[in-house]
Amino acid sequence: MKDKQNLMTFDLKIRLKKIEFKSRQTDLKVFLKLNSHIVDSIQNICSFSHHVDFAEAKVDAFLIRGNINSVLNHKRFIQSLRYLQEKNRTIWSGYFTYRDKIDSFVFFAPKFELLKNKR
Repeated sequence: MKDKQNLMTFDLKIRLKKIEFKSRQTDLKVFLKLNSHIVDSIQNICSFSHHVDFAEAKVDAFLIRGNINSVLNHKRFIQSLRYLQEKNRTIWSGYFTYRDKIDSFVFFAPKFELLKNKR
């Protein structure tokens, strides 16, 4: 039996305004309102762009960039991305892709609608 390769690629960025973290660690599950499976899959490709103002870290942007070899519930993931966008009154830029041996899809920000089938 051949291994079925699932690959998702992310190149997403959202600029954030007026967000401060008093702690050095941010709980992505709470921040993104996602389940543990999705957070565990993407946590290594997530990062924050920030600057320090006195004792607080002020977040300028949140990035999801890189590849994972698993499949996420893309509908739930998109719902979370849209919520974060609306909550912060800002706009995502970039895209994420899903690819397996049968299908290949690209979801472009900020609406994350399926716009193109690469195959």
